[in-house]
Amino acid sequence: MRLLVVKFSGLRGALATTAAFRSLKERHPGAAVTVVTTPGSEPGLEGCPIVAEIVAFDPRSSAWEVWALLSHLRRQRFDVAVALGVDALSRRFVAWSGAAKRACAGRPAWALYPWFHQVVTGTVADPHEASRDHAVLAAVMGLGQEVPGLWYAASRMEEHGLLVEPRRYAVIHPGASREDQVFEIDKWAKVGRELVASRRVDRIVVSAGTTSSERILAEALCGLIGPAAQPTRGGLGLPQLAKLISGARLFMGADSPILQLAAAVNTPVVGVFGPSDYVRSRPWAVLHRIVRVDTTPFEGEDPADYRRRMDRALARITPDQVIRAAEEVLQLSAP
Repeated sequence: MRLLVVKFSGLRGALATTAAFRSLKERHPGAAVTVVTTPGSEPGLEGCPIVAEIVAFDPRSSAWEVWALLSHLRRQRFDVAVALGVDALSRRFVAWSGAAKRACAGRPAWALYPWFHQVVTGTVADPHEASRDHAVLAAVMGLGQEVPGLWYAASRMEEHGLLVEPRRYAVIHPGASREDQVFEIDKWAKVGRELVASRRVDRIVVSAGTTSSERILAEALCGLIGPAAQPTRGGLGLPQLAKLISGARLFMGADSPILQLAAAVNTPVVGVFGPSDYVRSRPWAVLHRIVRVDTTPFEGEDPADYRRRMDRALARITPDQVIRAAEEVLQLSAP
């Protein structure tokens, strides 16, 4: 069976879809999936063995490029095509893909409606992105209703080259999806020093992305933690980072795609969430604890006052809260 899935999302959204692909593999072992997604999302899907082809496509591309990709897709003669994205372009690609069966999440525009064999609507019990994607593919492909964990296969991981003993270190990823999600570096430093002092772990590995700002942040955090800390220096791709995190006793970080990667490799997580969509982007199907701010508006609160309060919300989280969450997770995950 050849399946086309179209979903323009970032790395976190791509990782969320892997829960549905795990169920698909169990229900249809011979399935091969082609995914059309945004550039930058590919690494999250490369760890999923059922994905045979990843097409990175910028939704802002010209009409000629859209038709060129559509011609490529039509030549594949897919058995099933599903638009997980609710945007118009995702639906157009699926509607005109020529697949034997075409389905989409949500109601398409009236002009596209006749091109679909199935339209999946309704709410899901859990609004997490992994649950939503799974519900759509379950309705189209006859999958079970239970949503499994995210999937980054061990066979797709690569050696990271760091000298650390498995299960004797924790990983801190201080970078976040947005600047207002970055937890203060001195607070992370206190968390790291406390975990080492309590002998819960021997080392702290500080992970960073490829940008200079993230690398500088990681280096500074290592300096504050002390000799027990070492940085990745932004030199690890996602396959190496997946291997590193999979060998850790604990992953700690802010709201970011790397937090979802930790869930995908089944490493216990402590997440620090500021004013973000916690329900939709929390760690999925893995032992975790979340330290977060309450984003509920006060009754009658002026929108401008709410925004100012959210700008300061993350500062109210203390390192002691994160330390307690980490100790609880380590205790629950102890062999």
